[in-house]
Amino acid sequence: MKNLTVLFLFMVISAVGFVACSDEETDTEKPLIQLNEPLDHADFHPGEKIHFDAEFFDNVALKQFKIEIHSGEGHDHKSGQDDDHGLDWSYEYIGELQGRNQQVQMQIDIPEDAKHGEYHFIVYCTDEAGNESFVVIEIEIGDDDHGHE
Repeated sequence: MKNLTVLFLFMVISAVGFVACSDEETDTEKPLIQLNEPLDHADFHPGEKIHFDAEFFDNVALKQFKIEIHSGEGHDHKSGQDDDHGLDWSYEYIGELQGRNQQVQMQIDIPEDAKHGEYHFIVYCTDEAGNESFVVIEIEIGDDDHGHE
């Protein structure tokens, strides 16, 4: 009987210790994003490339990032033809991350027929624990000569 009591106490103490250790190791801190390029309110032309440069940081381990670009006008998220200004353009890219910090640089092609206007440029970052953060900036796609033929 004594052995059963000692065994039971040992199991309870072990279980409490395991739960306490598990709680301490839970990662609840969101990753950080430092968006170096493009800059907020940067201007681009159809057919150009957007240079993307960002650094991602996490206290434990990074997992992935996502870039999303979509029209900011009216925020209706529709695709369609606009004879005067081209096609609504949207872009999405998902990339893998490793370690606790990583820099990513890449080029994003803007289609020749991209609709002129304001676009939302969103960068998401997720860590291994599922914590997510994001950064939103606005970019403009159009021509320098607003009064062209």
